[in-house]
Amino acid sequence: MPALEKYAKTFEMGFQNALEYRMNFLLSLISAAFPVFIQSYLWAAIYRNSAESALYGYTFRQMMVYTFLAGLVGRIVRSGFEYEIMNDIKNGKFSKFLVQPVGYFPYQLSSFLGQKLPGLAMILGILAIVLVGLIVYLDVSLEFARILAFLATLFFAVILNFIIFYCVSSLAFWIVEIGFLFEGIRIVTVLLSGGIFPLEVFGERALWWLNLLPFKYTVSYPINVLNGRLAAGEFAQGMLLQLFWIVVMYMLAKWLWHEGGRRYVAVGG
Repeated sequence: MPALEKYAKTFEMGFQNALEYRMNFLLSLISAAFPVFIQSYLWAAIYRNSAESALYGYTFRQMMVYTFLAGLVGRIVRSGFEYEIMNDIKNGKFSKFLVQPVGYFPYQLSSFLGQKLPGLAMILGILAIVLVGLIVYLDVSLEFARILAFLATLFFAVILNFIIFYCVSSLAFWIVEIGFLFEGIRIVTVLLSGGIFPLEVFGERALWWLNLLPFKYTVSYPINVLNGRLAAGEFAQGMLLQLFWIVVMYMLAKWLWHEGGRRYVAVGG
């Protein structure tokens, strides 16, 4: 079977798996809405009791837009496959990928994208409704070119976040029970990516360092592309940094999995 055909089949299987467990996705989407509403009430109270009309460079309207978009973008780029990888390594299922003509990275990426597709279509539909609401009720202007740029940066953000957690998953080669770390690492990455509140909250010095890390380019950067806070030069620079970090994290993933594979001992099935 040609390489593209077998990974296309993997993509299809991931897509079918997502359709079978669509209720799980719906429940997770509903649960993700609660933090957005909590943050909305929190920011409303903060702005109401503030003497300034803008905090951290955001007006109240801009902060509300960021909060809603962060909840949706964070859900789009979210991973979850790391538990499957942990079980593959822990239970010895990873062994079959060592003897079969299937690359583990493209296999996981194809499956991940296939599982993402149904949820992505639903979230993008919700996002379209949110954007229409922002335009009608909050008088937010959105150019078609900006929306296209957002979709491009969102695609790269999904790939970048996948590779980041693919690197994190490699820790299963060194730590047997790694599952307890995944959620802790996820919370940190969500915080550093701007998935909870804008990175400007951390201050200028911290923001300078966060601009150099890959996490910003998974949530904060695509949002700022859509809300128009970036000039053309900043947009181009951000996309180049997205691509740069995708390449760097991919090389890191290859090295980690090479070193981890040397320590791998198959136990079980």
